[in-house]
Amino acid sequence: KIKMGGGAFNSELKKTLMANKLPRKKGNSDIKLPDTAETIYISALALLKMLKHGRAGIPLEVMGLMLGEFIDDYTVHVVDVFAMPQTALGVSVEAIDSVFQTKMLDMLKRTGRDEYVVGWYHSHPGFGCWLSSVDCQTQASFETLHPRAVAVVVDPIQSVRGKVIMDAFRCINPMTIVSTSEVRSVTSNLGHIRRVPIISIVHGLNRTYYSLNIVYRRDLIEQKMLKNLNKQSWMHGILPGNYEAHSNKNLKSIDEMNTLLKLYETFSQQESELSSEAF
Repeated sequence: KIKMGGGAFNSELKKTLMANKLPRKKGNSDIKLPDTAETIYISALALLKMLKHGRAGIPLEVMGLMLGEFIDDYTVHVVDVFAMPQTALGVSVEAIDSVFQTKMLDMLKRTGRDEYVVGWYHSHPGFGCWLSSVDCQTQASFETLHPRAVAVVVDPIQSVRGKVIMDAFRCINPMTIVSTSEVRSVTSNLGHIRRVPIISIVHGLNRTYYSLNIVYRRDLIEQKMLKNLNKQSWMHGILPGNYEAHSNKNLKSIDEMNTLLKLYETFSQQESELSSEAF
């Protein structure tokens, strides 16, 4: 486990980074290939935070870091996320505030959140899930610290249709392209039964980066929490509201009805004139 915090690397961290490098096969110079069955498990809390953060930043992109752990070679568990401060100077995410990242991780550790950074997320409001050249550079910087770091892209605008539009990516190691034609090893049908969007293929999917499977995990407590998130009680119907707000709402409704009545009268006159001309 490696914390991707800012600051100078000490000798212990350098040893850890060297130990986490991808192993090579004996008798062959090829690098060990990642498996297509590798899955990202995202908790309900992390999913809600990412969607809420993405909706708040429309029409600009926003970004944050994901906390969790690498369970094994096939499982990455994301339990929580936190937003990173971004200046609204454009629609792209280009930099990571290492000072804020270090302070945030220290404060989370005080609250009992001991998970490590397993990757980052950012939003693509309205234009699908894929990685641009700037995103690939950011992801490459994360993979230098840990080769299994994950980049998650969420589309908060298209997600309002009832389905979460989200995908996870990782850059393709150039050494695997040179040594072999396959960038990942196939041990199951996971990853092959999911439909790939055309926009992702156009922007370099399976050429410069590949997609990972995503599963949204919910336990019984989280399911009850989500069901009661927007639930209204029996007292909601008898609570008195704001008089001024109701008055303005009634006046607006009356104006809309008057406009519709005038349009109805106009259309009725036009239809009567057309019918009289026909006879």
